[in-house]
Amino acid sequence: IMVNPDFDYIFLDTGEKVFIVAKELLENFKEKTGFEGNIIKEVKGRDLEFLEYKHPFIDRVSKIYLSEFVELGTGTGLVHMAPGHGQEDYIIGQRYGVQPFAPVDNEGRFTNEAPEFIQGLRVFDANAPIVDKLREVGALLFHEEVVHSYPHCWRCKNPVIFRATPQWFISMDAILENGNTLRGEAIKEIERVKWIPNWGENRIRSMVENR
Repeated sequence: IMVNPDFDYIFLDTGEKVFIVAKELLENFKEKTGFEGNIIKEVKGRDLEFLEYKHPFIDRVSKIYLSEFVELGTGTGLVHMAPGHGQEDYIIGQRYGVQPFAPVDNEGRFTNEAPEFIQGLRVFDANAPIVDKLREVGALLFHEEVVHSYPHCWRCKNPVIFRATPQWFISMDAILENGNTLRGEAIKEIERVKWIPNWGENRIRSMVENR
């Protein structure tokens, strides 16, 4: 979970539980959930760093981290962090040494690394079962559908799934045994090729020279 280090957060004591909520979102939180209570403590987000919490349905203890990406548009001011499924989350994960975890295969289905009740399901088909599980264990405070913009593939028009995957890169400027660079060798080979049509040579040469 991530919090913004500069936001004010309050501890709301409802008599049965104590909830941590961004101060500016408290009234919205109370309206949505129906909870009332007394504010027993107020802190800055940075004071919550490394506070431990228990996952609602997985036997795992995690920590709260600080993130400048957390905003106050909606919710509680505490945001779920998934370093394997989002650029900003990945950046924060690297900052804290949290390795990206992406239990989703090439078909967009949850693998056997995910909780058993969603294994094999497509990512977007798993939303409802996850909500049901949260409700089952008594961890669901409020649920609603929100219409918002989301990136889609320009070809197939399907929603995009962000997923961290192993990648490799070639250093074009590394010095080879002959003293030349891979970039230089590639340009020499481009000059040896017969290009049809001719303009293809300039296009590829420009890419190799400048990237």
